[in-house]
Amino acid sequence: MTHTKVQEQFAKRSQAYAKNCALSNEDNLKRIIELTAPSGTDRLLDVATGTGFLAFKFANHVAEVIGVDLTVEMLAIAKEYKADNNIKNVIFELADVDSIPFEDNSFDIVSCRFAFHHFIHPEKAISEMTRVLKHDGKLVLSDITSSEDITKSEYQNEMETIRDPSHVKNYQSSEIKQMLNDRGFEILHFEGWPADFTFNDWISMADPGVESAKRVKEMMIYAMNNDLTDLAIRQSDDGDIEFTYSTKIIVSRKE
Repeated sequence: MTHTKVQEQFAKRSQAYAKNCALSNEDNLKRIIELTAPSGTDRLLDVATGTGFLAFKFANHVAEVIGVDLTVEMLAIAKEYKADNNIKNVIFELADVDSIPFEDNSFDIVSCRFAFHHFIHPEKAISEMTRVLKHDGKLVLSDITSSEDITKSEYQNEMETIRDPSHVKNYQSSEIKQMLNDRGFEILHFEGWPADFTFNDWISMADPGVESAKRVKEMMIYAMNNDLTDLAIRQSDDGDIEFTYSTKIIVSRKE
């Protein structure tokens, strides 16, 4: 996996991500804000901001938001929305999470939503987010998690990688907690948020090609019949496949 592959995938699918209902879910965004409890004087960094869903939501509650992302095409959509809506306190910049271009202790809050599973070096990413966060600042992570059963976790991640070549890993909740604990974070909130998908919508977001889509669908059906993922896979009334991601909202404090 390389940064170039991540950029290529998200450049190709930037419009699909901008229109995705799960990513734009207002209830989910609102809950993240509630658990974070930002102050009107806070300065916030939104890492892997994509088209800016979380950045724009936080903008109503903090003094300044800087959103960074690796993909020009994603940022172009975010900048267009910012201009169209005359939003003044959000800035978008091209940047890599492995080398965040800001000084130590620069932000009151660092957030990252539905992107951690794409990070090639997760420990480096957390290190960089920790570095730019002030003492007592909050790190807000929201992402898909996989089963604590290692076999089911591996099966799910195999499907994800075939569907989307930029996928690295859906981590187990215990793995994320360990990463945060290792860097001295106090976990304030660790809340589940189930996210329902249909197979057709999910596969179209990544657009892996006919053969890969067919293979993933076969794996999904096999998993449904053999309980191999903990994704609650089921057949819908219209013949599509439905499943439920286990996502987590994690708010922690830098000690």
